[in-house]
Amino acid sequence: MLSAVSGPAAGESIRRHSRSFSFASRLLPAAKRADVERLYAWCRWCDDGVDTAAAPEEALEFVHQADDDVRRIAAGTRPVAPESLWLAELVGRHALPIAAASALLEGMRSDLTPAAGFHEADLWRYCFRVAGAVGVLMCPILGLEDRRHLPHAAALGMGMQLTNIARDVAEDWRRSRCYLPIEWTDGLRPDGGPPDPARVRRGVRTILEVANGYYTAGQAGIAALDADSRLAVRAAARIYHAIGTRIRRRGYEVLDERARVSTIAKFGLFAGAMLMPAGGRPRQLDDSARRALSTAERSLEQHGVLS
Repeated sequence: MLSAVSGPAAGESIRRHSRSFSFASRLLPAAKRADVERLYAWCRWCDDGVDTAAAPEEALEFVHQADDDVRRIAAGTRPVAPESLWLAELVGRHALPIAAASALLEGMRSDLTPAAGFHEADLWRYCFRVAGAVGVLMCPILGLEDRRHLPHAAALGMGMQLTNIARDVAEDWRRSRCYLPIEWTDGLRPDGGPPDPARVRRGVRTILEVANGYYTAGQAGIAALDADSRLAVRAAARIYHAIGTRIRRRGYEVLDERARVSTIAKFGLFAGAMLMPAGGRPRQLDDSARRALSTAERSLEQHGVLS
């Protein structure tokens, strides 16, 4: 089956939209990096199709058509959209869990009609759909053979999304979105005015504390990947976790400046990742990591990825 676009074009998508993920992906062997870039390009095409739509109805129609293509791929038939060939090719060669692709699109669909309230359960569901599912899709490309470790991959993706939410509160608020649960922010929701800084700080602090458990749970499964994939995943986890560290050092202030990790700092984190044990026995999980792993496993079951 022909690719919708060449490897270099897919690579340009990841470099343009995610500097941290692009940096980590360069640590993969060329063939794996090209496939990761194709998967990212498909995910980005889905995201852009929603973000650039002229109206919510148009965005919903796009998601519906993309979801139809996913069902065609699952049935072994050719998708309609050329961009869906990225996913079809990868499914054909790596047997990606196609239910995870459907979960990603369901997350985008739910984002088009935000609920009046946003609770903890909504947060876990959203993080799995838009990020944990992507981690699961990556697993066959990165050499995971034991499906018992899929919850670790989902947990790592969810931890990264929790960091993204903490970093992007101001940007999301301008789009009339807030992914900080109302339980953590005394009911904070977009109301046409600026967000209350104190309640934002409280929610950001909580979400970053919770994210630590997801990172720990995710990192405990990295040893199950191919040896030549582990360093890239460790580096990505450390870079995203460092964003949260920067936010903490700034007193959880996220409304005036978007937290970033410099290129020099990324090289330092990469060096640290190289010094981490390459395999061996998994680390002992604390209570927060066990809760994260349990949430990730339930999410996989609810979305039909673990059956």
